[in-house]
Amino acid sequence: MKRNGFTLIELLVVIAIIAILAAILFPVFAQARESARVTTCLSNLKQIGLGELMYAEDYDQLFAYGTYPSPKNWEVNDDQPDPGADCFGIMKGFIPRPGARPLSGCSYGRDFYEMLMLVQLYPYTKSTQIWYCPDDPYYTASDANANQGLESYHYFVNWIYNTPQNVSGFPMEVYPGKGTIDLWDNDPPNLLSQITSDRILFTERGVFGWEGQDAISAGISNNPGNHPRGYNAVFFDGHAKEINYGRKWTTVPASGWPPSQEPL
Repeated sequence: MKRNGFTLIELLVVIAIIAILAAILFPVFAQARESARVTTCLSNLKQIGLGELMYAEDYDQLFAYGTYPSPKNWEVNDDQPDPGADCFGIMKGFIPRPGARPLSGCSYGRDFYEMLMLVQLYPYTKSTQIWYCPDDPYYTASDANANQGLESYHYFVNWIYNTPQNVSGFPMEVYPGKGTIDLWDNDPPNLLSQITSDRILFTERGVFGWEGQDAISAGISNNPGNHPRGYNAVFFDGHAKEINYGRKWTTVPASGWPPSQEPL
């Protein structure tokens, strides 16, 4: 007798095969998608770093310093609640471009990034889109966010472990074979810095010791970071790379947490 269709068993076999293939391929597709997002984010930081280098060539070797009176030799947290800190009143009320938020006069926080994005680095980058990581869970690329100084990246030229203890209150990090690296007294953030290939200029969420997957595994995380494997960074010499989680005590500046876990 001629058959006009499939038996129920044959259909179930086909469905089972499709389900197995989907289970195998979907994670691969998800990984490929995430890798593309990490690469886009890395490209963004590379462009921001090159913008800083071009700015420095035009301004006496100094990197752009937002609303500070001179290059800021410390990190500036991109998630600092408004109006921010370091409220010196510098450029208070200034509107970087039509539609932008008037500056609050507090340099540590949104004022800093609003000036970088819209005024100081814009002539070199020609874009505000590059200030947004595709994996950022908080901010997407838009004029509305740029006009508020809301973006994805983190100026991170120095922190507590690369600053003398009498200034920071924390022991300095001791790097194997190198000893301590003092970024506070000896290396202002400019093109003349003694450390260029290893010193972070900009990075992103995940850099602090209480952020990212390594912090989650230690039970101290309040922020998962932007990516599952690590965080991207651009360095003083302009090169950019992804830093895997678990290496926060080895970077310059070091950013591990808590201080009790610092390898001395």
